[in-house]
Amino acid sequence: MHNRLSRRSLLATVFSTAAAGGASLAIAATAKAMPSNVAANSQLRKEDVRYQDQPKGNQRCAGCSHFVQPGACQVVAGSVNPNGWCLLYQAKST
Repeated sequence: MHNRLSRRSLLATVFSTAAAGGASLAIAATAKAMPSNVAANSQLRKEDVRYQDQPKGNQRCAGCSHFVQPGACQVVAGSVNPNGWCLLYQAKST
């Protein structure tokens, strides 16, 4: 019986992780489809895109195609740190 509970717990964890990954992909797809002049009231919350004030490796807001100088984003509500990062990071085209 103990092994069944462990398998159930494992499967529940796997499914919840997959669901979270799917939500991240949906948010990213939504952001890519949004026009560059998104109204402030339709922007996404920082919590929803896992925004953080520090970069993730070489990825940082200042290098993202959604970043607006000096500290704003086309798709994320509120001010953002140029050295920040979120799930919607999309490198500027060169």
